[in-house]
Amino acid sequence: MQIFWLKRNLRLRDSEPFFLSMKASRSHGRVLPLYIHEPGLIAQPDVSRQHQMFISETLAELSEELEALGGQLLQAIGETVSVLERIHRCSPITRIWTHRETTQNAQYQRDSAARAWCRENAVEMMEVEQNGVARGNQAPCPFAEYFSRSIQMSLKDPTGADLSQRFAPLPFATCNINDIPLAMGADKPGRQRGGRRAAQNILSQFFNVRNLSRYPARISSPNTAWDGCSRLSTYLAYGIVSDREIFQAVDGVISVGHSNLTAPEFGRLQDRARFFLERLNWRRQYLQVFESHPHVETRCMLPQFDGVREAEFDEGLFQAWSTGLTGIPFIDAAIRCLRECGWINMRLRATLVSFATMNLWLPTRRVAQFLATEFLDYEPGVHHVIHQIVSGTSDFQALMVYDPMKQALDHDPQGQFIRRWVPELCELNDGEIHDVSRTAGCHSQKADDVGLGPYPAPVVDCKLTAKSAKSRIHALKNGFPDPGPVGTETHSRQMGLL
Repeated sequence: MQIFWLKRNLRLRDSEPFFLSMKASRSHGRVLPLYIHEPGLIAQPDVSRQHQMFISETLAELSEELEALGGQLLQAIGETVSVLERIHRCSPITRIWTHRETTQNAQYQRDSAARAWCRENAVEMMEVEQNGVARGNQAPCPFAEYFSRSIQMSLKDPTGADLSQRFAPLPFATCNINDIPLAMGADKPGRQRGGRRAAQNILSQFFNVRNLSRYPARISSPNTAWDGCSRLSTYLAYGIVSDREIFQAVDGVISVGHSNLTAPEFGRLQDRARFFLERLNWRRQYLQVFESHPHVETRCMLPQFDGVREAEFDEGLFQAWSTGLTGIPFIDAAIRCLRECGWINMRLRATLVSFATMNLWLPTRRVAQFLATEFLDYEPGVHHVIHQIVSGTSDFQALMVYDPMKQALDHDPQGQFIRRWVPELCELNDGEIHDVSRTAGCHSQKADDVGLGPYPAPVVDCKLTAKSAKSRIHALKNGFPDPGPVGTETHSRQMGLL
């Protein structure tokens, strides 16, 4: 019997492991689709209830898809090796097919243990690469070449096929969903729903000439990004869609534009498509960096930063930031939106991380771990690398210090986003809502109705703390001693904020 092992590759369309396992069913045995609910992974500090619920919804649809093909999905509870051992005793396993993943250390160790078990039991582990990420001595494929190959591929889609003779029967009953250990936290009412149907809706609705043409202009403001971004990141993170599917969707829009637009209009469309694809290229680059430097999950990329922020960690500042009570309206709106919906746009994410690690000088790892549980689209290989870049602890040369006041004025000038998520300030006019000297102490009936008190004063002076952070990071990156806080602590204490 063969195993088709589903991890963060929860799809059948454009799934090489699924296609190859089906193809090999006559020579290596029928195929058992398997998903394992692993208590050790569920208990990890970067896993939250919203992730678990999203996966549960996806597995429910995936189970339906498999049944339509004539198969059944086995869901089992337990650590991977013990589950494989149990299956192997019931029906000997010949091969395990799965995607090779670039993910957090806990899952990498799980995969290593599974490989070791396979070697001990003469089972072939067939790991198929994805996202164009190279491992070991492999040379990364240039993005242009990878994209070109991807759009020329015929993506396998088993929909409508009768594969019942190729599937193995369940060796034992699938688990009771009520027996699965619960991840920490609560589900988010405003998050995206799991499953292939939701992803397909986005693929069919977002990728057209109009949306791709206006994409660059709509992704920076939280007021337009909600539907200006593709919102496919979560479905990519869990492998519900592949990057190749998205490449082909973009190529399809270009083909339509070539047939229907004037030459100048088509040129602009091509520029906007390149802009979109550049973001997917960044994703691939981040994954490749994480593949080569997995320690960035737990340590700074530049070792001179290890322990620097930790030595000055302030729990009060962390709590203010993580609960949306910093007194900086744009930051508080961002964190409150995130805690409700599990998603904010890329610029807002960078602003949130910059404020936490620069203005509040919070440890990069603590910030990244908290946000991992809040982002529904948490993809470890992307998440941890970006946090290192924004917090200044990587070898990326430019400092990405985002002034939250400027970001608010540039991308939420009328305060729409702030008013929605910070009801304490809903009665202020456009000018007042960006003036922290006016926001401190504000309250409203709307805020009172949801149990919020008066809005707090700013916990830090953004300009002074940014200046201090830049000075410290510049010194550490250039081999000089850390000068320590520069003119910020005294100011903050005088304001009664620390």
